[in-house]
Amino acid sequence: MTAATLLVELLTEELPPKSLRRLSDAFFSNLHRSLLESGFVAPNTDTTVRLLATPRRLAVFVENVFSVQPDRSIERKGPAVASGIDAAGNPTQALQGFMRSAGVEFEKLHRTHDGKAEYFVARFSKNGEALDQHLATMVEAALKKLPVARLMRWGDGDAEFVRPVHGLIMLHGKSVVLGTVLGIASGNKTRGHRFMGKAELVITDADAYETVLASEGMVVADFA
Repeated sequence: MTAATLLVELLTEELPPKSLRRLSDAFFSNLHRSLLESGFVAPNTDTTVRLLATPRRLAVFVENVFSVQPDRSIERKGPAVASGIDAAGNPTQALQGFMRSAGVEFEKLHRTHDGKAEYFVARFSKNGEALDQHLATMVEAALKKLPVARLMRWGDGDAEFVRPVHGLIMLHGKSVVLGTVLGIASGNKTRGHRFMGKAELVITDADAYETVLASEGMVVADFA
């Protein structure tokens, strides 16, 4: 399990200027929260996390992101004991449904008390999964939660966003994290300023993103 800087950039047509800061803040917080909750970022660590926004891009920069989640102990709360077993001590339909969804047998269930009632819980270990199994889904989920009043479609696809999307970077260190978001396959290419910068920029390392964008693309990826 290695750690490296993660860069996610969504390249779009010009975003609504009055909404840009609100959109970038929401994208940043939604994605960072997903990385924390999924275990790809360790809590309470000295990690640089930044949102990078311009009129044509929303980007998130997070240091020390793991390539693989750590193994985790998971606890799932089920029905209350009172409604989970019948008078004969057999599982009710509600408890049987919970056992099927959790993939555990009745004998493997535990009981816990939350101060009000006693509940069944399922406890099991889960091996860590790779970042490329989850990142595209997390990015898409973060975008769906943005405070957008009206969505639009473009081209022949079914994807919807506040403006047409033309590019997606998902870069972990020097490695492209493969995935598709809003119908766009991830890569390591972006665009500079329409008139003063290079039309296409290749980002070979997530840590070099701001430098390459400024020196070759003539773009400062900072809202302020």
